[in-house]
Amino acid sequence: MEVGKTGLWTAAIGALLILIDGIVVLATGNFYGWHYAGATATGWIEVIISILIWISLAWYKSHPAAVGWTIVILSLITMPFDGGFWTIGAWIALIGGVLIAYRK
Repeated sequence: MEVGKTGLWTAAIGALLILIDGIVVLATGNFYGWHYAGATATGWIEVIISILIWISLAWYKSHPAAVGWTIVILSLITMPFDGGFWTIGAWIALIGGVLIAYRK
């Protein structure tokens, strides 16, 4: 499997974890770890950013480098809103974005 497709699936899994975290935060009103916003803002920001990552994956074949760097930037934006264990979703998406951006 080529590096770009591995990055695509890695970014998709990371975005899914970010989405799950956002839904859990919105449903429970609780979050753990450090955050830059309250529970409602954190949940909605995570949901919106994960959806933006999923939307950007649709352009993988036509603009892979742009998709990769978009995912990297969105992952870096969501990191301050993740906390504790759930930061892993942002890190996984970040790794996937780098793999897509530097694919050969």
